[in-house]
Amino acid sequence: MEIDHVLELYRQLAPVYEEVYGAEQRAKYLRAAALAGEKVVDVGCGTGIVFEVLSSYVVCMDISTEMLGLARDKRGIWGELLIADYRMPPFRDGAFSSALFISSADPRQFDELASLWSGIAGVLLFEFKDHWRVVEQRNYEKSNF
Repeated sequence: MEIDHVLELYRQLAPVYEEVYGAEQRAKYLRAAALAGEKVVDVGCGTGIVFEVLSSYVVCMDISTEMLGLARDKRGIWGELLIADYRMPPFRDGAFSSALFISSADPRQFDELASLWSGIAGVLLFEFKDHWRVVEQRNYEKSNF
């Protein structure tokens, strides 16, 4: 799917996203919470539901400025917002205990994304339409910063 198409889709979806998908997404984040760890990047964070569910430090990353605008209101003091494309991760190795891909990547992308994100987080947690995969990174070394 071309990026312009994705951006337009999320521009239109942002105002009603919580109403349509909010309860479903909260349940997914609650399920993921046990593996999340202390420093998390939510890749494709959407409206920032992760801030409502996790008590961890969270970087909420999305390609849509409309979605990040909605996430800003939920952020709190222990989170950050970042506009970025998950196909070009902007982080150094060891930056996170986990990376969550909740409803943000198709299962056909899981292997490619696991390779791209290798070393950035100790655990990669993928979910799409209730298809879950957890990848524990063997080459992960926690960064001290």
